[in-house]
Amino acid sequence: MSEKRLNNTIFLMFLVTSNYCKKYNITPREFLDLDKRYAILNYVSECPDVFDGMTDSEMVEEVDQYVS
Repeated sequence: MSEKRLNNTIFLMFLVTSNYCKKYNITPREFLDLDKRYAILNYVSECPDVFDGMTDSEMVEEVDQYVS
């Protein structure tokens, strides 16, 4: 993975975490607990192109569908 792609993936992981925490009014720690159960950040890192063009709300919807 190129450095540019890696940086973009890390940024997308940050955005997903932030957006999810904001929507559900949870702390980053609570999000990480959720991530331990569902490997959300791994999902983002495996398919960053899916998240790259999404809006904030679309990212949250994608995660909701993934964990359900």
